[in-house]
Formats: sequence, structure tokens, C-alpha cells
Amino acid sequence: MAASMTGFGRSIKQTENLSIQVEIKTVNHRFLEYSIKLPQAFAYADMEIRKCLNKYIKRGRVEVHATFSGTWNAAKELHIDWNLLDSYYQFIQQASERYQLPSDLSVTDVLHIDEAVVVSEGRRDVDDLVTVLMEAVEEAADKLLEMRIREGENLLSDLANHISSLHLLVEKAKMQAPKAEMAYRKKLEKKLKDVAGDMLDDTRIATEAAVFADKSDISEELARLASHIAQFTETMNSKGPVGRKLDFIIQEMNREANTIGSKGSDSDISSLVVEMKVLIEKLREQVQNLE
Repeated sequence: MAASMTGFGRSIKQTENLSIQVEIKTVNHRFLEYSIKLPQAFAYADMEIRKCLNKYIKRGRVEVHATFSGTWNAAKELHIDWNLLDSYYQFIQQASERYQLPSDLSVTDVLHIDEAVVVSEGRRDVDDLVTVLMEAVEEAADKLLEMRIREGENLLSDLANHISSLHLLVEKAKMQAPKAEMAYRKKLEKKLKDVAGDMLDDTRIATEAAVFADKSDISEELARLASHIAQFTETMNSKGPVGRKLDFIIQEMNREANTIGSKGSDSDISSLVVEMKVLIEKLREQVQNLE
């Protein structure tokens, strides 16, 4: 079932001291794009969240917000880059000899070298909370998907109504086309009678009518438009993401409608073309919301 690209899902998970809330919001986008906001200690879970959501979402802009409320006393871990400290020490010794400077270096000085001495949250504690975080992501994604499918069903219902109306307009245009040719023939015959009187040349009327029929023939365009409508309906009812394909079909529909409008000189057909283009635009607007 086709899904809407618009949706929202929220989940809250509780630990002994923490409440973890995950909100996922999706909106229209040509491609799949993520914006994931996590506390710094959990930044490494970004890729795991993307991998999880890829199972649910194929297209759209995805915004993920994870918030942690409560107290969390995780063990701290000290990370020392000894190679970097060795480089600092060698530099200090060389600078001291080169410029005759004191080379005193205390432990306090070492602690101020941010890149070499780093205190971080205990990874084991963080990993335990990431497990809970991912449970919240999965639950929020399930709710998001449920909403996107429900919205998709509403969109498909609207699309079905619009495409049915468009099909009726095409059938009306097919019936109107021969009438337009006959009306032109009568108009041409009357005009020639006014000019030539009894010397009216039936051959000329036939020739002029044939030229008009050739220039204004819209049967091929109507046939292609009917084919696009059938393809649209088939695609709309297929499984998986269909938005891009439907958008392409709509472009082809619009192209045929424009050609029919440029060929047809009959006012009734012109009126039908205007209605066709209004419906095609409605289809295009709705399809923009489909995944």
C-alpha cells in the first residue's frame, strides 16, 4: 500500500532514573534525508537509527528528536593519547633548548591539553541506554508508519476520484471530436455558398475539410492519454513507493492535454481540455505527498 510522506510518531521509554522520548516527523522531499538530534554521548547511535528507519521509510525528509529527562550518574572514563603527549613533551624540550626557556611541565599542565586527555561517559552505561533508545525508535517508527499508511489511503481515495473524472473527460472528448469536424464542414460549406452561390465546388469542400481533419485530429493524443490513465490506475494500486512513477505519468498526461488543446479549435473540446488540466494539476498536487 502506498504511503504518504507526511507522518508523526512518538514513543517514551522509562529506565530506573531516566525517561527517554523519541519523536519522528516526516515531510515531503524528493529523496530520503535525515536530521537526527541526539545528546552528544549518544551521537554514535546515529547510524544505527538511520539503519532502523530505512526499513520503514523510502522517501521524505525525516526529523528525529531524542530527549533524556531525569538523572543519570554514569561512570566516567579517562582517555589519554600518550603519543600526542610524547609529541608535546618533545616539543617543549626542543623549544627550551632552542630559546633558553624553562622546561617545567606539571601534571596540571598536562590536564589542560584537551586533545590528549579526555573524560567521557562510560561506554557500557551508554550502550545500555542506547538499547532502550532503539526500542523507543522502533516503537515511534511503527506509529509513524501507521499514520503514513492511513494518510496514504486517503490520498489514494482522492486520486481515484480525480482519475475517474479525468477518464470521463477523455471519453467525452472522443465523442466530441467527430462532431467538431462535422461542424467545421458545415461552417465551411455555408461560407463557400455565400461566396460561390450555385457554383459551389464539392471537391473543394471535401479537400478543405480533410485538411482541417488532419490538422485537428486528436485521436492519437486521446488514445495516449487514456493509456496514461490506465497506467496511472495500475501503478496507484501496486505495492511499495509509487510517488515518483506517478509524478512522471502525470507529466506525460499534461503533455498530451496541452497538445489536444493546441490542436482543437472546437469550443467544447477546449472547455474539456481546461477541465482536464485542472484535474491533472490536482493529481500532481496529491502525488507530491506520496512516498
